[in-house]
Amino acid sequence: MYRLLILPLCALLTVLASCTPDGTSSSGGTTIRVQLAQAGGLSANLDRITIGGEKEMLKSTTIDERGNFSFTFPQALQGGLYQIRVGAQKATFALESADSEVDITGELASFSNYDVEVGGSAAATETVRTMQQLQQLGELAEFQSLVDDVKNPYTAAFVTFNALLRAGEQALPIHEAVLERLPKDADSYTTYSTYINQLKQQLAFQKAQQLIKPGQPAPDLKLPGPDGKLVSLSDLRGQVVLLDFWAAWCGPCRRENPNVVKVYERYKDRGFTIYSVSLDGVRPEQAARFTPEELAEATENQRQKWVDAIAQDGLTWPHHGSELKHWGGEASAKYGVQAIPATFLIDRDGNIAEIGLRGAASIEQALQRLL
Repeated sequence: MYRLLILPLCALLTVLASCTPDGTSSSGGTTIRVQLAQAGGLSANLDRITIGGEKEMLKSTTIDERGNFSFTFPQALQGGLYQIRVGAQKATFALESADSEVDITGELASFSNYDVEVGGSAAATETVRTMQQLQQLGELAEFQSLVDDVKNPYTAAFVTFNALLRAGEQALPIHEAVLERLPKDADSYTTYSTYINQLKQQLAFQKAQQLIKPGQPAPDLKLPGPDGKLVSLSDLRGQVVLLDFWAAWCGPCRRENPNVVKVYERYKDRGFTIYSVSLDGVRPEQAARFTPEELAEATENQRQKWVDAIAQDGLTWPHHGSELKHWGGEASAKYGVQAIPATFLIDRDGNIAEIGLRGAASIEQALQRLL
């Protein structure tokens, strides 16, 4: 039976409406009023957080002898995740920008367990209910059903990210579905998409460790070339292929290129060719912060650097491909590449013959055994 990994979860979301001198609420503001028994004399902090736990402290206040405190803002807080911290206790709740006054009541000792009552915010109330239900789950299918019913995308993301952080490949579809519900311009979207990309790469590396060995079939690659047309590794079956991972920004790769060119020129008419995979492009964590227009411009700049390097280094073979995602692409993960340059010599039958060849003499010696 699959058991959910429940990490220590932060808790609380609250919204605030600013108050005028006569005690009435001004429109457009946000006020959070909290009463925590046994919290008198302590201090409380309100943070805006992302699902990964990054926080921006918004306000700090002192709790009176009865456990009362509040946070007031003249303008409405934006929708997202907010955390209240009192000593070692903390709780995180979702917030809608329309929430103007939120009331939270509970006890300090059970605050982190979401043993509180919330009024004035449907989003915060849902966060409390979801966190309480989460403690009763055991199967992954039960968790997915719970998250599917959550209306607020920030609550869904917060709960899923923390509960399934180490659940591995079986949780990947849930992570991806929850990510798509988040606003693309939210900080939590950037954090979550980076995590998912890293998880995919980690899983691919694990599979590569089992599959990428001499004698094993070389996984196929189908990547866009400099002109945008797809270039397939499998189309080169029948030739001996040097699969070469490199990048225009990689100094060791550029210094190794003359050796690769030398071997290509000597053996290109004897059934030998090269498939070059470039790791140029935009880093995933940068891409997540760009607008579509900014991403297109940055990707084109990287593509041009790749094209210029091909010309400058005399890489005259026709088989060049790149996802233009830097280390975020699937090709490098599929072959377990963790440093470049990285080479794989593939025989005429499409099987891996040698790994990690460097220098013209080393490549040529291995090549002569296959031609």
